[in-house]
Amino acid sequence: MEIITLKGVVLREYPVGENDKFIHVFTTERGVIEISVRGGRKLNGKNTGGSQLFSYSLFSVRSDKGRYFLDSCEPIHLFYGIRKELERISLVSYMAEVIGYVAGQHEQKEEVMRLVLNILHFLSKGERKCGFLKCIFEMRFMTEIGMMPDIVCCPVCMSYISDHMCFDLLSTKLYCSDCFRGSYDDTQIRMGKSVVYALRHIVFADFNRLFNFRLSDKNMKVLQRLTESYLLIHLGREFKTLDFYKSLGID
Repeated sequence: MEIITLKGVVLREYPVGENDKFIHVFTTERGVIEISVRGGRKLNGKNTGGSQLFSYSLFSVRSDKGRYFLDSCEPIHLFYGIRKELERISLVSYMAEVIGYVAGQHEQKEEVMRLVLNILHFLSKGERKCGFLKCIFEMRFMTEIGMMPDIVCCPVCMSYISDHMCFDLLSTKLYCSDCFRGSYDDTQIRMGKSVVYALRHIVFADFNRLFNFRLSDKNMKVLQRLTESYLLIHLGREFKTLDFYKSLGID
C-alpha cells in the first residue's frame, strides 16, 4: 500500500452509510480520483472541513490497487460563497462532469487546475456572472487539453480581422466574410469584431488578464453559444448537468 500526498479540489461527494462518504477530487497529478472518507459526514470529524464540497485541500491518502483511502487532509481554501446560489452550484457541477469525463483521456496540466481555482474564486466572491465564467471555462479548458481552435487569421487570405467573421466549429477555423463559402447554421457561427477579440482573448491571454474583458449582452450570447457548442462537439457527448444549468435560465 502506497501513501501519497496530493493537492486537489473536491468537485463531488456521495454519502455512504451514516457517517462516511466518497469524494471526487480533481488533482493535477492524477486527474480526478475517488477517495473514501471514513467519518467524513460527521460535523466534528477531523477531515470534515478539508473534504467538503468545493474545498481546495492537501490530501494524504493510501493507494491500494487503484483505490484511495483518506488518512488526513488540510484545507488550503474553502470556497463557501459558491453555496449561496443554485446557479453557482450548478455551474461547478457542470465543470465537474466535464473534467471527470476528460480526466481519463488527457494528461492533466497545472494550467487546468489554475483555471478551475480562478473560476471557483470568482464564483465564491460573486464578482463575475455565471455565463461569463462558463464561456471562459469551456474555451480555455479545451485549449489547455490540446483542442485549441485555429483562430489567428483567416486560413484563405490570412486576414486578421474583418467586420464580420465566421467560426466553423467542425474545422475549428475562423474565416473572414469574403472567404467564407458556407451557410450559417448550427456549426458555423457568424460574429462581429468584438466577439472575435473576446474569443482570441480567452484562448491566448495570460492568466493574470484572462478574466478582464467585457461584451454587450447581445455579443455575450453569441460567445456563449459558440463556446458551449465547441466543447460539446469536440468532446462528443452531452452533459446532464449542463441541461440542468440551462434550465435555470442563466445569462
